[in-house]
Amino acid sequence: MDGRIPAADAYGSGGAGSADVAVMEAAVLRHAGQLGDIRRRALTVALRSWESPAGGTFRIYLAERCAELSRTIDLLETAARELGDYGRLLREAESLHGQAGR
Repeated sequence: MDGRIPAADAYGSGGAGSADVAVMEAAVLRHAGQLGDIRRRALTVALRSWESPAGGTFRIYLAERCAELSRTIDLLETAARELGDYGRLLREAESLHGQAGR
């Protein structure tokens, strides 16, 4: 055994790890933003006045979906923060590894 983590070979070697994490973090934030846009549009529709019983039911449905979107957005933003923290630690480790190799 050479001390490497077997799965690490699938992601490249060296400094690519922290760059990959930064790409993932940006993608997660982008998805959270897209869901935020969808939620805002749905809220705009849900806040309109609906005259019929079906319209009232639809408003309730939209409000429930918006609440679910809010929870999902919160989870994605938390994941992005965690990825950011992980990326910083990974960059530090890569830097130390590079210094040790000199």
